[in-house]
Amino acid sequence: MQHFKYLIVGGGIAGTTAAETIRKNDGEGTIAIVSDEPYPLYSRVMLSKPAFVRGEQPEESVWLKKPEWYKENNIAFIGGVSATALDGTAKKVTLSNGEDVEYEKLLLAIGAHARKWTIPGSDKKGIFYLRGLDDTKAIMEAVKTKKHAVLIGSGCVSFEIAEILRSLNIATTLVMREKYFSEPLLSEPEGKIVEQTLEKNDVKIIREMEVTQVYGGEEVSGVVLKNAETIDCDMVLCMIGVVFPTEWLKSSGISLHRGIVSNEFLETSIPDVWTAGDIAEYNDKALQETMLCGNWMNSRAHGEIAGLAMSGQRKEYKMVTFQTSHGFGDTIGFIGDTRALPERTVIYRRNPEKNSLVRIILRGATVIGATLLNNMAEMGIITKLIKEQVNVAGKAEEMSNPEFDLKTLIPS
Repeated sequence: MQHFKYLIVGGGIAGTTAAETIRKNDGEGTIAIVSDEPYPLYSRVMLSKPAFVRGEQPEESVWLKKPEWYKENNIAFIGGVSATALDGTAKKVTLSNGEDVEYEKLLLAIGAHARKWTIPGSDKKGIFYLRGLDDTKAIMEAVKTKKHAVLIGSGCVSFEIAEILRSLNIATTLVMREKYFSEPLLSEPEGKIVEQTLEKNDVKIIREMEVTQVYGGEEVSGVVLKNAETIDCDMVLCMIGVVFPTEWLKSSGISLHRGIVSNEFLETSIPDVWTAGDIAEYNDKALQETMLCGNWMNSRAHGEIAGLAMSGQRKEYKMVTFQTSHGFGDTIGFIGDTRALPERTVIYRRNPEKNSLVRIILRGATVIGATLLNNMAEMGIITKLIKEQVNVAGKAEEMSNPEFDLKTLIPS
């Protein structure tokens, strides 16, 4: 049985950043990363970017760590296997290859998996998901010859993939369950602006609809909608969200909700076990609420906090994260907690001339999140308003004016 001082389950940005941070603070302790993918760290952000998917950027550009890096830093990389059981009392993790690995300190950075279709015909060739590098490679090969794609789901990845498909002159139909694009992550006014952009670029949108069956022989030749209509196509891209792979952890007794529950130090309910990244359901000190946050920036920061804690430097996580998505020249930005819950106040800053719309979300008298469409210039100041918990009581009318300078809200 192998034994490591530091065992990290998950080879993505959170887990690898944690390993890198640990090695900076502990030059001798043994470290192992277990990854269900065989690859060293690569950029998931690039997987839906047009230049990469179209083959205009070399595959070399996706790698963030080379195999040599692991060797140079004395980090064992155990790739192509997954964890199947955790015994927190014995301090060991069982792997899918049957081996048990003992640890002194453990990080669970297991990310999220693409939600799989389970409708009739969903096992045919020509159906694609997008979560890992192999998924992108399969799409890159398919778009060389495919003519008509059906895109399932209205999220930011769908927006980016639609641009790629249309740039390759592939006819594209977007089927979504929602009334408008990316409901409820975006507001209806924002979603409608995105829809206008999609339709202007010849993406056909079918709203409030589901696919009930995929037809064809061994390969996809079309889909059947819930209203019995059919769409002929030779590829389907299924972007219906993610699931959190926590089933194997249930017998361990670790506290689970949607993800793995942790405090602001990313400590779980089991001693000497931390969590980080998409899977971490953590106490967000910046927003003062419990959060699951699936973005690259958040995962990297989590990895650093977890790595510091594991190597003896306990530090709370307190960071306002953001992410952006691009398609057809439009940019969508997200900051903090973007859920427009009933008890929250929503302020819109719209500038039709620039086709921009900023939605600021308040809890009480403080800003906790925002979505920004075609106005990234205000991302920095809104982030500062959230981080400093600036009191904006009585300022809603002024803030709704796109000409009002949000910087003036910061106390001098």
